[in-house]
Amino acid sequence: MAQKKLQDDSKHNELDVDGDGVVSDQELALAEVLDRHEKADAQRRMAWVAMISMLVFTALVFLPIFPDTRIKALSDLFGLFYIGQAGVVGAYMGMTAYMSNNGKR
Repeated sequence: MAQKKLQDDSKHNELDVDGDGVVSDQELALAEVLDRHEKADAQRRMAWVAMISMLVFTALVFLPIFPDTRIKALSDLFGLFYIGQAGVVGAYMGMTAYMSNNGKR
C-alpha cells in the first residue's frame, strides 16, 4: 500500500513535526492534545477574568464617587452581573473537577 502524503500547500503541513512530509498518527494525536490544552487555557483565562471583574466591580461600587440613587437604580443589573460571572467561574470549576475525576470511580 502506498503511503499518503500531504500536498505542498496543505493547511495540515504544520502538523508534520518531524518534517518528513508525512503526518503520522502520533503527530495527529499530538495536535489534538495541543488543541485541548489551548482550549483549557482559554477557559482558565475566562474564569480568571470573571473573578477579577467581580472584585473590581465590587470595589468600584463602594467608592464614594457614585451617588446612592444611581446604585439603587442599577441594583437589579448588579445582581445579574454577579450571577453571570459566578456562573462562568462555577462552570469552569465544575467541569475541571469532573474532567479530572472522569474514569476514576
